[in-house]
Amino acid sequence: MRITIVVGGRWHAFDLARELNTQGHLHRLITNYPRWFVQRWDIPAEKIVSLPFTFWIVKAIYKLGGESLMMRCQWIVHRWFANHAAHHLAGSELIHGWSSFSEPSFKWANANNIPTVLERSSVHILEQSRILREEYSLLGLKWEATHPLIEKMEQQEYKLCSQIAVPSLFVERSFLERGFSDTKIFRNLLGVNSKQFQPPNKTPVSPITSGLKVIFAGTLSIQKGVHHLLEGFTQANIIESHLTLLGGETRELSHLLNLKPNNVSQLGHRPQKELAKHYQLGHCFVLASIQDGMGMVLIQALACGLPIICTTNTGGEDLLRIQKTKSVTHKHGVTEFDAGYVVPIRSAKAIAWCLIELATKPGLWEAKRKSALELENKSLTWKAYATRAASNYKKLIHS
Repeated sequence: MRITIVVGGRWHAFDLARELNTQGHLHRLITNYPRWFVQRWDIPAEKIVSLPFTFWIVKAIYKLGGESLMMRCQWIVHRWFANHAAHHLAGSELIHGWSSFSEPSFKWANANNIPTVLERSSVHILEQSRILREEYSLLGLKWEATHPLIEKMEQQEYKLCSQIAVPSLFVERSFLERGFSDTKIFRNLLGVNSKQFQPPNKTPVSPITSGLKVIFAGTLSIQKGVHHLLEGFTQANIIESHLTLLGGETRELSHLLNLKPNNVSQLGHRPQKELAKHYQLGHCFVLASIQDGMGMVLIQALACGLPIICTTNTGGEDLLRIQKTKSVTHKHGVTEFDAGYVVPIRSAKAIAWCLIELATKPGLWEAKRKSALELENKSLTWKAYATRAASNYKKLIHS
């Protein structure tokens, strides 16, 4: 097969491209990242089409006007890349394009009777806007909305593509609820670099003995639910507990973060290669996102042996259901699985309850850690992800 990937960014596209190349299926990777940067993923230079104009423009926009200016310029930037990417598709047997970057490529593919897959890593664009607008409104803040022409373009991509690839049940449901056929959706769980993310050589001391060590990684933003995490951690009020926040700060939460208690550490943005060593120092990982199609940090945390606490809107449910064991429902809307918990969005009480359970119940953390480590053998690798994708491509090409 000759698969072309179109992505105006990075996300997990480079991991997919690397694995497809290893399997002999990559025709071309079209991206706005510089070629020298992409080659870090062991993708041959001759298979990379680099259109870096928007890469540098985005950096300049953020420097000049931050998120607000970027949202106003978003459609122009995406459209420039999308239009130029469509000039490099010759020879492809299938186009796998990322949402809001692929409309011209899909039009070319349809004109040439070539199947297409749209990668949508978050919920339906209109549902995403609804959720975020509601959350900001509850906090009395103004949300820098997605550009309306981006919403229009994405909805057009939904119509043009042969199939929509999604990473979780959460994302899949958002499309089914808006009338999409289940045959239009291909759900494929993302992967993790299992060589980079591993458990520590020595098992950490039990949280009952040392105090619970909680880890979060991601942008310190409203979308990631950091305000709910901080409230839940404070409500739990566990003796000798500690919360480590790994990620860049956003202006919207700067006031709250300035008031954080002494047992909360804010370490700023850390490169991927450093994350594992921070995970290895923790007892559990919490992701309280309002909207996250699939929090890849959850897969990383599980690979390092951390039980997870995550909201229904993170994709964590898919990970915890892999073991196919029975779940248990608790108060505050908590659903317990062998390797962690799923909680409702906006529920600090539910987060606090889970933290207290892990910190005080003898043997519980040890059992959940063991289950988390067992998930490592459940096809949570990029190779397995790409193999499932390639199998799906083959069906589309020959259908």
